[in-house]
Amino acid sequence: MADEMDEIINEFVTEAEETLEKIDPMFVELETRGDDKDILNEIFRGMHTLKGAAGFLGFQPIVDVAHRAESIMKRLRDGETGLSSSLMDVILKSVDALKLLISHIRLKDGVEENLSSLLGELDAALESASGKGKPPATEEAKTEERKEEITPERTEGKIDEPHEEVAEKSMRHPDPETPSPLRTPAAAEEHVQQIAKEKEVVSTLRVDVARIDKVMDFAGEIVLARNRLLNLAAKLDASYSGDPSVESLLETTGFLDRVTSDLQLAVMKMRMQPIQKVFGKFPRMVRDLSRALGKDIDLEMFGEETEVDKTVIENIGDPLVHIIRNSIDHAIEFSDERVAKGKPRKGRIILSAYQKGTQIVIEVSDDGKGIDVEAVKRKALAKGLIGEEEAQKMTDESAVNLIFLPGFSTKDVSTELSGRGVGMDVVKTNVAKLNGYVEVITKKDIGSTFKISLPLTLAILQAMMVRIGNEFYALPQSMIEETIRVKKSDIKDITGQKVLTIRGRVIPMFEMANVLHVQRHVEDRQDNSYVLVALVGDRRFCMAVDELLGQEEVVIKTINGIESEECGILGATITGDGRVVLILDLAVLARGVFASSNR
Repeated sequence: MADEMDEIINEFVTEAEETLEKIDPMFVELETRGDDKDILNEIFRGMHTLKGAAGFLGFQPIVDVAHRAESIMKRLRDGETGLSSSLMDVILKSVDALKLLISHIRLKDGVEENLSSLLGELDAALESASGKGKPPATEEAKTEERKEEITPERTEGKIDEPHEEVAEKSMRHPDPETPSPLRTPAAAEEHVQQIAKEKEVVSTLRVDVARIDKVMDFAGEIVLARNRLLNLAAKLDASYSGDPSVESLLETTGFLDRVTSDLQLAVMKMRMQPIQKVFGKFPRMVRDLSRALGKDIDLEMFGEETEVDKTVIENIGDPLVHIIRNSIDHAIEFSDERVAKGKPRKGRIILSAYQKGTQIVIEVSDDGKGIDVEAVKRKALAKGLIGEEEAQKMTDESAVNLIFLPGFSTKDVSTELSGRGVGMDVVKTNVAKLNGYVEVITKKDIGSTFKISLPLTLAILQAMMVRIGNEFYALPQSMIEETIRVKKSDIKDITGQKVLTIRGRVIPMFEMANVLHVQRHVEDRQDNSYVLVALVGDRRFCMAVDELLGQEEVVIKTINGIESEECGILGATITGDGRVVLILDLAVLARGVFASSNR
């Protein structure tokens, strides 16, 4: 019985958190758009459902807060009062309190919050909204509330009530013509509509994430076994071409190849979630922080429906918080300063997500001060991160990337440099954990854009297999534009930098043997070279290797104790012929080779 109750409570916590996550950004939208009945109805329904479910389970503090918030939303919905910033502040405080109370239930920490101050504020707000001197927490109201609480609530076909027999009776024998005396006509109508939707959602199943991760691990192992089988089948075909058994084997492995790809795609989609789950918290954050600082800032969001791996959802939030907070706090000017610069009084932050090939790109742009490149160099010099000669030779692009160095950030930097140094090493580290990279595009007094590029899937990727000297490596195919073979006479030298001219465009070229400090064979120093043209963000360059071995789908295996940022290695994989090879992080290597070439 205890296990059953725990399961019910866990279900309540999950659905309550989803409800609050869904309605939180609606408040900011409501404040922007004004009296929008659809939004008001959605928020009211969310609060009502939360209150009812909490009442069934005896979570009275949640009921106390949600009932008052619901009452305020009802008056707003019915046009009995108007929306003001002070009223919105109180409602948002109640949402924060509900999140906190629910987190205590999830953690089972037994902590009790003192809600007297908040409840007093909500009572006063409700009094003001109703224009009456009678607070909502009267005995009559409490009695009515208790009556409501014994009525089963349904959200998207899920029963929030633990009393199974009551739920069964109301769900199996709904009578829309004779509403329960415990319900208002409006509530009865809403109840019937919810029941009508049940058929649409019965196919939804809540699965523990750990189970999906386990299936993903198995899918990865199947991919490795599939690669090995394909390789062995190809060798047998070369030796015993025409043999009926070999023909059957080739047919079977071909079928296995297709099924494995379908399985991999299906599992990948199971892990995908709309990035709205991350974006949803930023309207509130921008609203609260800009209001606290006395700034007027608009947040525009695009591509919230873009789906990303659940690991991205879990890890991309903190980097985006760092970037957006710094935009608000330091980059975007106060209204008077903006007007003096000929800018609109209201600042602007644009948060967007989109898919580009096999990459997910998340951009944060603002129209603030931009990054003062010379100030960055001065601070890096003062902290001993670069030398005087290096600072003079450094391009603006390389200088801007200094903000990502650990130890660069200090409080005075945040004031001098529009806050861009604060936490940027954290941003880079978190993004690197997702096998991604960050770029910064900035222009003084125009604004800045932080561009985060991440792989579509974090476990399995398409790779180009290459040989460099005696070593074999895998390179992410998503960053390789094309492969070509060139003569040594095609390679030119411009002030110490090797370059290739491809279709009229001069592109820097690097010998991967030199970059990775790998010894080459004498026979590899021939007249022709294999070259891969890579595109990392907006940076295009060529990599010379000794042999191209073809494309292969690989499973990334992390290597304990190895950080990609330190050595440019994403992980390792096992190839179809059973060889263990390292997967190179081209984003890290690109930064390294370009930094070296600028010195």
